[in-house]
Amino acid sequence: MGLPSGDPLGDPIPGDQPGAPAGPRTGPPGQPGSLDVPAGKLAAFQAQCPGLRVDQVLRHDSKSMLAGGYVGDQPVVVKMSADADPLWRLRQRHEIGVYLIFAEHPPPVRVPRLVCTDGEGIVVIERLEGTPLDTGRYPERPLTEQEVHATTELVRTLHDWRPLPGGFGPVFTYRDRLARYHAAGYFGDRDWRALDRLLARCGQPSQLNHGDPLPANIISTPGGEWALLDWEFTGLFLPGFDLAMLRILLAETPAAADHIEAIVAETGHLDAYLVNLAVVLSRELHIHHELPEDHPLRVARLPALEAAWLRARDRIHAAAGRPASLGSAPAG
Repeated sequence: MGLPSGDPLGDPIPGDQPGAPAGPRTGPPGQPGSLDVPAGKLAAFQAQCPGLRVDQVLRHDSKSMLAGGYVGDQPVVVKMSADADPLWRLRQRHEIGVYLIFAEHPPPVRVPRLVCTDGEGIVVIERLEGTPLDTGRYPERPLTEQEVHATTELVRTLHDWRPLPGGFGPVFTYRDRLARYHAAGYFGDRDWRALDRLLARCGQPSQLNHGDPLPANIISTPGGEWALLDWEFTGLFLPGFDLAMLRILLAETPAAADHIEAIVAETGHLDAYLVNLAVVLSRELHIHHELPEDHPLRVARLPALEAAWLRARDRIHAAAGRPASLGSAPAG
């Protein structure tokens, strides 16, 4: 099964705020916590998923609905895209395709089991009990050494998996992504030339990455397993995209930086990692620049992100100036 290209994975959805807490909430009808479910759509789907009942809406907005319930005695999560949002419908179809692959070829990491789907806009998956690393985009507490090592081991195990030829495709085109952020002013001309030089040495995206390893998507189960949730952005990347995301999101955990850098050195994919670092930082800068100037998240995080970009830029220029044989192993 060939998966379609994923979401551009860089432009924040209007109304999103980085760091917003995830999980069950309550509110009046039409808001998270109510049972204001698209009844007709759900009722039609229940014929394909006998025994499904919905008990609680965990999140319901213009993009999608996330609900909790049961199929028989099995606790499940129901994910349904909003009809009016084509971007989120695309995301939903992409994630459904990932779960269908997982059903046929179980991955080497713990993931929610597919229960049923209409193949288009509704998917029912096993509800995994567990504790997320954090509910914010950027954890405010330093993670423990055990948490850091478990997290990196989880994504590295996924990176080494080869499920089936042609099952996953690239999530975005790197050169187009970097060109767009160059045009928007996040990269200067010299930065763009250096990144273009590194890209030419990296080859095509060929490593399977989760694509969105937010702390809320990484949970510790009561049985001692670690699991990955939310697969809307999964696909092929240059090596180390997940590691680059974790390097930035876990900024309050100093030990994480050294550990991730050691992994990158071990794998030999420094050029690809630096390109991924530029992609991640430009997106994070864009997300935070889009917030109002007095927004507390912008005030708290933007200086650190800008400083991180300056450090990354120096590394990118240094790597681009080295002969290709001294940069990193080609992707693939």
